[in-house]
Amino acid sequence: MSKGSITGISIFTVTALALAVVIFNGGSIFQTPVSAKAQKIWVIDGDTFELNSKRIRLFGIDAPEKEQPCIDKNTTFDCGAASREHLRSILSGANVECQKKDIDRWGRIIGLCYADGEDVGQLMVRHGWAVAYRQYSSAYVKDEKFARSNKLGVWATKFTIPSKWRHSNK
Repeated sequence: MSKGSITGISIFTVTALALAVVIFNGGSIFQTPVSAKAQKIWVIDGDTFELNSKRIRLFGIDAPEKEQPCIDKNTTFDCGAASREHLRSILSGANVECQKKDIDRWGRIIGLCYADGEDVGQLMVRHGWAVAYRQYSSAYVKDEKFARSNKLGVWATKFTIPSKWRHSNK
């Protein structure tokens, strides 16, 4: 055997092993949690962000949209901007890991994400800056009830559930 054919076999073997790992992991390298201390995180809104150039929609929650109004003591403010800032504060400086659950119709990864080990979706709902997205999951219903009964975040205001607001503002 020539030296070139051994290299060819080695490259083939490494490629085959890498492909087997991807197939074993459900067809996606993203199945393995993505994490690193030097992460690039860009918060888009209260339930969507980019982690190392991968767009992630948080599983099981729905946050107010950009420019969606909330009324607090007769003062209107942008609920979506407040929700986005809360998500930014949760993710800022944290070690973020996400596990892919699905891909939505816009190609975003639907992910279950953790910031320093804490469930990001649960924090957003429990703090009142997102609601449990019952259409897709009941995982955060108890957290929503907690936020509502303690008048946290949007629950301290007059607001419309984000999915209803989107529907009426198309």
